[in-house]
Order: sequence, then C-alpha cells, then structure tokens
Amino acid sequence: MTWFFVFGNGSMDVVDIEIVDGKKHKIQVRNTDKLIVLAITQFLFILFFYAELYLIHKLKKPQAVKGFVLKSIGLFTITLLLYGILVTVIFFPDNKENWEIDGAIFLNIFYVAVVVCYGFTKKWTKHERERKELELVKNRAELNLLKQQLQPHFLFNTMNNLLSMVNQTDNPKLAQSIDKLSGLLRYVVYDTKNEKVTIAEEIKFLKNFAELHLLRFEDDEIDFKIKTSGNFDAQYIEPGIFVCYVENAFKHGVQPEENAFITIDIDISKEETIVFHIENSIPKVPFNTKSGGFGLKSNQERLDLAYPDKHSIVLKGNGTYKVELTINTDD
Repeated sequence: MTWFFVFGNGSMDVVDIEIVDGKKHKIQVRNTDKLIVLAITQFLFILFFYAELYLIHKLKKPQAVKGFVLKSIGLFTITLLLYGILVTVIFFPDNKENWEIDGAIFLNIFYVAVVVCYGFTKKWTKHERERKELELVKNRAELNLLKQQLQPHFLFNTMNNLLSMVNQTDNPKLAQSIDKLSGLLRYVVYDTKNEKVTIAEEIKFLKNFAELHLLRFEDDEIDFKIKTSGNFDAQYIEPGIFVCYVENAFKHGVQPEENAFITIDIDISKEETIVFHIENSIPKVPFNTKSGGFGLKSNQERLDLAYPDKHSIVLKGNGTYKVELTINTDD
C-alpha cells in the first residue's frame, strides 16, 4: 500500500493546468521531498510489521495478552516518534508541508490491523495443526495399547503369581526383582492411563527400571547413581519421557566384565522446570549401533509435539556420552 503512494499520485504535485481542445489537463511532477517521506514511512513500518509479528509469535499463554497489548502500544508509539524525528527534525525541519503526520498515523494503524490479523491467523493455524498431530499420535498410541492390552495384564498377573511362589527369605533378591518388574508393569498398565504423571512417580519408575537392568552385572561392575535436587516433585510430565535415555545408556554405554558408570541428575528446584541430566561411560569396544536411534528419534518427535517451544536438549559425546533435557512444565 505504501509503495502505491510512493510511486503513484502520493508523491506527485500539480504544478500547472493546461487546456487542450477545451479540456483541462493537469501537469504533474514528482515531489522528491514527498518521495523521501514516503520511503521513510515504508522502511519504518516494515520494521514495525516484523517486530509486531515477532511479539505475536512469542505469545504463548492467554494471560500474556495484556503484556502483548502494552508492548504493541509501545511499539506503535516508538514507530511514530522515529517517524517524527526523521521527518520533522532531520530531513525537513523547516518544511511542514512534507511532514504528513496524519498519513503516517493512518498507515501505522493500517499495518497494525494487517499484522494482527495475519499473525494471529498464522498462529492459530499452527496451533490447530500441532493439536491435530498430537491427537493423531495419542490415538495411535491408544490403539497400540488396546492391541497389546492382553499381554501386559497377563504378564502383570504372572509376576504376582511368581512372587507368591518365591521364598522371600531364601531368595530375597529374586523376590525383590519380581516385585520391581511387577511395579513397572503396574506403572505402564495402570498409572500411565492419565495423560501425565508426577515427576516423583517418574523418578520411582526410572529407579526400578535401572535396577532391573543392573541385574545383568556384578555389583562392582557398574557405578550407577541417580540423584534428585529440589522439592518441586509434584510437577506433571509425560510418562516415560526420560526412559529412552536410561535404556540407551545401558544398551550402548556398559557391557559385562568392564567397569562403567551411569550418573543421572534430576533437578526439580524450580517450580515449573525439570532438568534431566544423564552421563554414561563409553565401552572400549563400542557396540554396533547401526540399528539404534529409533527410540531417541521417536522420543524427540514426542517432545516436539508435547512440549513445543518448551524444551531444549543437548547431546554431547567426548570420552563420555551426555544428555541434558530441560522441560518447562508450565501449562
């Protein structure tokens, strides 16, 4: 729209009128001063357009709309102030005819309307697409769970039967292992029916999962540690979102008859943030990992859908393998 004024009649002045065959014809010349003013207007409002679009993109919660409106008003005011400084102070301090203040205000309002409509439409479209993708993933997961429902229930009941048959006095380690495996099945079959679980439940699940893996090794082969810091253990999180990294550490980071370590740190010292850090040794002769990576890839897709713009992950491999996953649990 601004370019229409710049190269159209907006930058033209009528300098004379001539009569040809009884008809009046306007003689117009391009006003260079107006051209400069309109070019300044175009430049400033392009900056305003993309700055406002950025504010809309960063708008995450309905509660933040008030802050967005205040920032937009501030941006609107700053744009007009810059226009006033450039036009009335720097370029044309003595030529009020070229100030075009009313036109600048009109164009700024026009750009506000355009960018708000465009930005919120784009944001709504993206939100709907992500919601449908997440719903599709959940439906597929529910279908798979329905298909496999018999097997977990069967195993769960079998574990309970085996536990009742074991003499817990003569073989306490076997009894504890069966009990932990039963706990894992209970968590998978029953506790994860809800969309999210508390981080306290997830940490307990990770401990049981790791202890079952440790049964394959001698007591002094693996230096395994899991530590938590902070008291905000009531935060809700997607169930099993960390387990693939623990499984990966046992699968590719340790092997029998070789000293190794796995260290897990879970920071829940902030009310709406969970930081999961895991580090494991790398065997002298690494495993063949050509067929690996699917679990990590599918978990990344799950993170992208469940926590869009609310998580970050850092992977490092230099002597040891490290994963640091930070999740913002604020809904």
